[in-house]
Amino acid sequence: MSTARKLSVAEKIGFGMGDAACGIVYSSVTMFLTYFYTDIYGLSAAAVGIMFLVTRVLDAITDPLTGLVADRVHTRWGHFRPWLIWFAIPYAVLAVLTFSTPDFGESGKLLYAYITYTLLMLCYTFINIPYCALGGVITTDEKDRLSAQSYRFTISSLAGLVVSVATLFLVDWLGKENKQFGFQATMAIMGTLAVIMLFFCFFSTSERVRPKVEINSSMMDDLRILLANDQWRIVAVITFFSSMAGVMRSAATLYYATYLMLGGIESAAGTAMKSAFVSTSVVGTIIGSIAAGYLAQRYRAVSLFKNINLLLVVIGVVMFFVPPTWLAIVFPLYFLVGFFHQMYQPFKWNMMANAADYGEWKFGRRITGLSFSGNLFALKMGMAVAGAFVGFSLGWFGYQAGNPTQTTLATNGIIGLLTIGPSISYLVLYWLSRFYILDDKMMNQIQRDLAHREQVEEINTPAVTPALISTGANNHG
Repeated sequence: MSTARKLSVAEKIGFGMGDAACGIVYSSVTMFLTYFYTDIYGLSAAAVGIMFLVTRVLDAITDPLTGLVADRVHTRWGHFRPWLIWFAIPYAVLAVLTFSTPDFGESGKLLYAYITYTLLMLCYTFINIPYCALGGVITTDEKDRLSAQSYRFTISSLAGLVVSVATLFLVDWLGKENKQFGFQATMAIMGTLAVIMLFFCFFSTSERVRPKVEINSSMMDDLRILLANDQWRIVAVITFFSSMAGVMRSAATLYYATYLMLGGIESAAGTAMKSAFVSTSVVGTIIGSIAAGYLAQRYRAVSLFKNINLLLVVIGVVMFFVPPTWLAIVFPLYFLVGFFHQMYQPFKWNMMANAADYGEWKFGRRITGLSFSGNLFALKMGMAVAGAFVGFSLGWFGYQAGNPTQTTLATNGIIGLLTIGPSISYLVLYWLSRFYILDDKMMNQIQRDLAHREQVEEINTPAVTPALISTGANNHG
């Protein structure tokens, strides 16, 4: 039974805490892991690029399987919420292990990186797919669901700000001259915060949309229904290119700030510059998330999504031609990138929930967990391709880790990875938005039809008696 009762502010904050928990580790991975692997751990950029790509092969199995299992899990707390506490502590432990540097020799270190990174992303899958599916079942109210997504991204952006501001200073403070231990200890703090927030999310949310239980449905049937959902396919491709843009920029940011801006790679001024530059974008994401909630109540979400991506294309192209040492221009431009990139995120994630509703409306079967798991797979594939592309590109550009003076090709390549690369993805997103048809009018019609179907089913469903239960006659597919 579903209900469109309005969510309280406390419930929206609790929902947002779940994404903040995921993001406090995910942000560390996107912002610092490539740099950590090349400049601290000692792996080559090409090896890191290959690892990011190869490890995503497992997601082709684990992501849809997680969604399928989550749809079939039945507990007193719902389908999706229990996963948040089942895997909270393993997630924190693996975050620490991933940023650890055992002395295993070159081959052993690479193998250790493969194992720990793969397990971290696997645990991320077990938490993030059910969490994202939770966003589709906390209410059926379109505007309220979008408001909850706005809260989500505002709170997760605040968590990202903590990561961007605190990480490098904590690494220096906790590790002193030992940057390896500094990263390890810092991730222990981040992991502990993630566990606390996941428990908070679990205890402050509830699943109001309860899909009809279909015992005889097979996993293959669910997969066929998902792939037949044309709007889900569009949203999955949108998710891929959005992830490509964000991760490519995040991975290139630290190289840009370390080698091309002022302060040097070892000085305190250099650390402050890197933290300030990363944080500028994150502050933009916080304000962008807040603005998204305001604009969503007044304008059409699809038009906003389309126009925001066009603005991001223009900003990226302009920033490519601005010298990195022109701080008075670079900082505002990078703020705008974070502002607009995060502004459209609530719209994108609401598209995923809309695609799940559309699938139920079109095929008569709600597969929320599988729908979101497919989108999470697209997100992680975008993340992997972007990470691999940055690693391969740095190697091709002739980047030398720790060398304060990079070649002209490496310098221009880093600038391009930060600006032009993401702009190409944003341009693709602008083009893809023309194929997305689930605007406000369409979604209102879908919700009315689904509510009507539910009422008809309740009227036509006969009362279940003990005799029927004992004979199994109540199993009506």
